[in-house]
Amino acid sequence: MCFGKRKTIGVFICKAYSFFDNAVYRALEEAAKRYDYDVVVFTTVGYFSSQNEYDSQERGMFAFAPIEQLDGIIVAPDTYEVEGFREQLEEELKARAKCPIVLIRHLSQQYDCVYTDENLAFRPLLQHLLEKHGLKRISFLAGYEGHPDSILRQKVYMEEMQAHGLTVDEEKHIAHGNMWLNCGEAAYEKLFSDPDDLPQAVVCANDYMASGLMRTLREKGIRVPEDVIVTGYDNVPTIPLEEPTLTTIEQDFAGMAMMAMEEVDRQIRNRSAKEEAEGPRQMPIGAKLVLGESCGCGYRGDDFYYKICKERGEETDRMASREVSMTYLTIELNACDDLKELHRVLVSKMADTPTVRDYYLCLFEKGLDEEGNPIFAEEVTDTACLVHAMRDRQDHGMPMITFDRRKLLPEIAGRKNEAQVFFLMLLHQKEDAYGYAMFHFQPGETPSVFFQHWNVILSGALSNMHKRNELKLLYEERRLSSITDIMTRLLNRRGLEEQLSPVWQRLCAKKESASFISFDMDRLKKINDTYGHQAGDFAIRLTGNAIRRAAPKEAILARMGGDEFLAVLPRGNRLTTDLFVRNFQKELKKLNELENRAFTVEASCGSVVFHLNGMSTIEECIQKSDEKMYTEKEKRHACRAD
Repeated sequence: MCFGKRKTIGVFICKAYSFFDNAVYRALEEAAKRYDYDVVVFTTVGYFSSQNEYDSQERGMFAFAPIEQLDGIIVAPDTYEVEGFREQLEEELKARAKCPIVLIRHLSQQYDCVYTDENLAFRPLLQHLLEKHGLKRISFLAGYEGHPDSILRQKVYMEEMQAHGLTVDEEKHIAHGNMWLNCGEAAYEKLFSDPDDLPQAVVCANDYMASGLMRTLREKGIRVPEDVIVTGYDNVPTIPLEEPTLTTIEQDFAGMAMMAMEEVDRQIRNRSAKEEAEGPRQMPIGAKLVLGESCGCGYRGDDFYYKICKERGEETDRMASREVSMTYLTIELNACDDLKELHRVLVSKMADTPTVRDYYLCLFEKGLDEEGNPIFAEEVTDTACLVHAMRDRQDHGMPMITFDRRKLLPEIAGRKNEAQVFFLMLLHQKEDAYGYAMFHFQPGETPSVFFQHWNVILSGALSNMHKRNELKLLYEERRLSSITDIMTRLLNRRGLEEQLSPVWQRLCAKKESASFISFDMDRLKKINDTYGHQAGDFAIRLTGNAIRRAAPKEAILARMGGDEFLAVLPRGNRLTTDLFVRNFQKELKKLNELENRAFTVEASCGSVVFHLNGMSTIEECIQKSDEKMYTEKEKRHACRAD
């Protein structure tokens, strides 16, 4: 259980806005309601060919996720393409998970898994080409080395070719791509290099590589399907209009997610030691062969272009709108100096995220300042603070609720009568981590790349805020050092003037009173000459400490130089002034007894209460209190002489 009372299922997936991931998200939404679980999708960003620091820092999600607290876990391992991601997630699961784990779209010998059985999915496509079309020369465009799905599909390809008595020369008939559109040229160079052994068909491990290859073939003057057949896998909806519709395989992604949720639910409700001893369950699922124009067996319906043009026109409009939204979001967030301004901007941009129902922004916290306000960290901590909340598309302000970040959200985010599916993204820049954002979408809506961009911009704004705060703190430290006496940590003469001047104007304007108390240490020179300057410095610090301990909260305290100190009590009167002087002498006596040095630190005090007017000056008041102090000092010396 994380937040709320309902059990929580964690889903680990990368790029949770692709065709596959959106199908999974929709199924999770349905399953969450059916089985009454809250679901948190821990999503990361990462591309196979990416070399940027942002992607590599996304792996911090695995250590951040409260794996120990989850009641069930679903993982899509093959969505993690960046080197090391999959392995790190597996290590975290092995070390920390205490609940059922089910993998989807992945055949595993270690964990329960729901996967597409390539015998049920890929084999019918190959048989269609070999038997229906009677082809003999079929090449295979595999994914990058080590891609698990590509390995399985290549195995079926090899088996089916062998079953039909056909020889495969792996050096000539198999090429490796990167599961993306830009590998067409390299695949063409490998598979079409021998004019005496040109393929009749190229079977690709996914649709993107098939589309990239068809684009290259068109540029080379090779027609599909007239000169060569090209097939794909996944039936993604974004293939260019100028290409033939693909003969491909449509996996049942929603069915996988639903079956995984069913299995997790079954194990949560009734998991027995006997089942654990039997090892992981492998749950195969079928797929559908989709015949398209790329093998000559499919055709576009009469309304195909109308539907596609309408869909893509709408998407173009959405992209243009998102671009404008992102531009202004960047401008406004980067101008934010504090969280209140950031909250205001996020509220003003609510109309740009109509698909989002609830939105929560949580920042890592490392403690509280002197006033009880949270101090925000630049790394993952054990506590988080909810700093912005939108619920049911209504602004719920800045709750500023501190909570155990392993709960992900405070209990106010839970819904008693409704299961929720949250989409969670970390907020970070380079090595710094600031917090995380959690989105709950409107029914039927799914994540899009827009929210990745939103998160990156928000992370940049938080980074800028931290840097500005660091500069402010540095400036304040230097300013304080310029107005502070290093030895006593009281104000120096410049600091006294800086703090007293604005107060002074108000006091004079209202003709109020102010008390000035001058202090002068007795026999400091003798302490220096007898015990050394370190002892003299100690005596100065002890005097300053006694003044600080005796002073009322509103007092302005300063070391004026050497052995002289000054205290100013705005609106002071004779009663409060005399009380302060008596308390000072008491504190000085206590500190002397506590330190028990070979010498006693003493000081003379002189105080004057002034009734101010427009003609009063600070220097005049200091001068008169000094005169009073020297009078008192002479009396003390006279008493000692007697």
